[in-house]
Amino acid sequence: MMEKAELHDKALRIYVLLASAGKPMSVREIQRHLGLSSPSLAHYHLKKLERLGLLARDQRGQYYVRKLVKIGVLKAFLALGRKLVPKCLFYAVFFSVLLIFCAVAFWNTTEPGLLFLALTSLALAAASWAYEAWRVWRSLPG
Repeated sequence: MMEKAELHDKALRIYVLLASAGKPMSVREIQRHLGLSSPSLAHYHLKKLERLGLLARDQRGQYYVRKLVKIGVLKAFLALGRKLVPKCLFYAVFFSVLLIFCAVAFWNTTEPGLLFLALTSLALAAASWAYEAWRVWRSLPG
């Protein structure tokens, strides 16, 4: 079983990069993406992640995520196929759809003040969740 303490600093950044990329990457690509000092440093951490059972290599020698664990920034994401999506994005989409529905369904209401209040509240909720999703997405390395 993997210890959380084993996955930190550069190894965690490499793991999150590969999880968020959704595609295999070479040692040099990883080194360039994260600004590591040398390919050997990237290789050292890749081997460590491979020993932990989190990464594997394909036929071309490129590394990919074998097992997704929710650690660090990854706790705020859901895996959809090979892509990571911030959980907050689902709330942003929900409130946006509700905003559109309310605008269309209640456009000819006899209470325009109430409609304005509802649409403004939904717009603020959608915008705040979208902003939070954007912030979480930007926390990924690379």
